Amino acid sequence: MRKRVAPIGLATLFIAGAVIFWYLNLASSEKNSPSRVTLPEPTVKNNAWKNMTVLALAKDRELLRAAISSAGTRAIMEKLVAETKGGTIADCHQEAHEVGRAGYALFKEKAMRECDSSCHSGCYHGAMETLLNENGTENLPETIHAVCQSFPTSFGRFECLHGVGHGALAYLDYDLPAALADCKRLANSFEQSSCYGGVFMENILTAQGLGAKGAEHETRWVKKDDPLFPCDGVDNNPEIQYQCYQMQTSRMLELFNYDFDRVSAECKKVPLEMRSVCFKSFGRDAAGQTLRDPRHIVIICDKAPEDYRDECLGGGLNVIVDFWGEKLGDQAAELCRVVTTERKEACYKVLALRIPGIFTDKETRKLQCGYFEPEYQNLCEVR
Repeated sequence: MRKRVAPIGLATLFIAGAVIFWYLNLASSEKNSPSRVTLPEPTVKNNAWKNMTVLALAKDRELLRAAISSAGTRAIMEKLVAETKGGTIADCHQEAHEVGRAGYALFKEKAMRECDSSCHSGCYHGAMETLLNENGTENLPETIHAVCQSFPTSFGRFECLHGVGHGALAYLDYDLPAALADCKRLANSFEQSSCYGGVFMENILTAQGLGAKGAEHETRWVKKDDPLFPCDGVDNNPEIQYQCYQMQTSRMLELFNYDFDRVSAECKKVPLEMRSVCFKSFGRDAAGQTLRDPRHIVIICDKAPEDYRDECLGGGLNVIVDFWGEKLGDQAAELCRVVTTERKEACYKVLALRIPGIFTDKETRKLQCGYFEPEYQNLCEVR
């Protein structure tokens, strides 16, 4: 509403005119730029957040931001992990995304240092989303290089780059081909493929109302009548196709009301060269839907064709490893212990390959190898 004001001096009018001219030019220059997420300024609301779980706080970005402003990113993540018992009674990945988004908006790189790999590294992913929301993708390789290279392990660098994919797609208003093109500009195939995976996951999450920009934003890169889209409608680059199909069963499950039998049948229809990764994705979702319970993962993987059950179990095992990260104990080895004898070697081989990428010191690697059943410990090298 325009207010009526008393007569003012010519100099003041000149200054006001200059400000208006500057504002109009700024608005014009930003008119065609990708939209940014605007997080509200934190308000304490009489410290109401102190009596709430992080699971509840994550549904109210203003309250969550007030909580992080007061307690810090690390404390809120610790609270989330404790109240979900490390994700064993409730999944905490999306809530961790929210913590990372708000934490980075408030504390920038300090928030990254206070995040950890708990809840499948969701805090890192969310922080990268906000970093790109603030900085854009025009200079993407330079923008993310120092941050992602600061992680001491390939596991940490992967999770950082996966978050880049989430953030790039959100910043570009869910223009999926443009986000993939930005990922292609990264330095090497490891960086590129890690980024692709984040793009495809963000696309599916947004279709579920869980994307970085909130439930009100949509993506046009899903179809109700095509469970293989966007994989069958984007770049045919083999690595892009691989990363797409590695996420696509999450979309299939949503379309088929979480009927794993229907999804198994759908994976049989994908191009032959992508069938293995589709069943790996099947196992990834088996782990997610069962809160990483080894016996239930095995039950769901038995729905996959015999020739693809190792891929399914490998996908489930990778989720367990990724969910716990540096805090991994024997949770992944437990899955290998409960599979049938003919599948144990393949299971332990997958786990053995993951250990060096997460743990840098010899003693911790030795401890991890000690969780293997004795007859398979020779698969686990301690270097």
